[in-house]
Amino acid sequence: MVKVKAATGLYVNWDSFIKVDYEVLNWIKNFKALKPSSQILNKIEEAVYTLKEALKGGGKEYLISKNLYDALNIKFKNRVKRLGGNSYHMGKALHTLNISTLVSYPCRPKNIMLASPDFMVACENKLKTPKEAIREGDPEFEHIVFEFHEEPKKDIYTFGRQIFSWDEMSSKGLFDYEFLNYLPKCSSIEVLILGFAHLLLPEHKWKIDEVIGLLNYRNKPNIHLELGEGSNESVSYAVKKFTDASLCNSIGMNEKECEAYLGAESTEIKDLIEAALNAIENYDLKRICVHSNFFAFSVSKFDWRIEFEALKEACLISAAFTFKTFNIKKAETLPSSGIKSLKAKVNGYNLTLIPTLINSKAEVLTGLGDVFAAVQAFKTLKRSK
Repeated sequence: MVKVKAATGLYVNWDSFIKVDYEVLNWIKNFKALKPSSQILNKIEEAVYTLKEALKGGGKEYLISKNLYDALNIKFKNRVKRLGGNSYHMGKALHTLNISTLVSYPCRPKNIMLASPDFMVACENKLKTPKEAIREGDPEFEHIVFEFHEEPKKDIYTFGRQIFSWDEMSSKGLFDYEFLNYLPKCSSIEVLILGFAHLLLPEHKWKIDEVIGLLNYRNKPNIHLELGEGSNESVSYAVKKFTDASLCNSIGMNEKECEAYLGAESTEIKDLIEAALNAIENYDLKRICVHSNFFAFSVSKFDWRIEFEALKEACLISAAFTFKTFNIKKAETLPSSGIKSLKAKVNGYNLTLIPTLINSKAEVLTGLGDVFAAVQAFKTLKRSK
């Protein structure tokens, strides 16, 4: 029988990709731009505005209305589809490392399940592969992703992706209850890694209480909560509820999310570290991890050697996924970002900072934060270090 070591949640969906080329750039340049009036984008002019900002300062993930999804869907018909979602990317990373992983699939349509690796899926109180857990008639959901590379001559001043998300599964909190109800029965799971609250519409943030209720059992695994961009209100609510209930040992985020949720004064390393130090004390956590394109650091109660190895491996695995096919050997030859490594004791916590690996010709830019989160969280929170 398979001994599951990790679990990831909560969503799997399609990501459909649009390369920002001359045609897209001309559309962005010539189309009217309108600053968004709310966290949920409703108009195509608002999407254009956020894309212009992304090409200058880096991409984000935005919740969008059904009308805007339909408009983008009509405008950009020729898109390449790949599996995506926090649960999928996290599970994929651990599966690649031969760590047996239970992955949450709230919707299980045939196309998605057949395209999935041989993760473990909770189905009828048993562990099955995705191919064995198909539910006929389940809907497929899709997020639209614009990917771009730094090309100053084209007025693209950074690299990254911009995600526009609309789906009832994640925005309304439709959960994989077979997954959530199976967790207490699977004592071999050492780490549960979650990323979901950023996609919940504010009016459905109460669904976070439902997740907390289902996770509040004895002998639960260590839990890492990965934050995200989207609904600030829902994420802030999740952090408060998870920490008030003493449910999570660790939280993770990128530098912009650290600014948004932990109150960092800027995305400068010193400000991010200060915010993380304040938060780990206020929330009584074991660790906080912050990552960016150029550096990653943790503030932790764990030994710095454990943190260093976890961050180093997470950066390497993330870099290996930037190639068209996963390639660890190529990743090992990539140059570092040049940020100087640091280990220090600050206010009784171990601070570990390392540079990332830079692939200037990356072919995959989406899901890397989830890959990084899963690897570093599992390596630090697993029972046997």
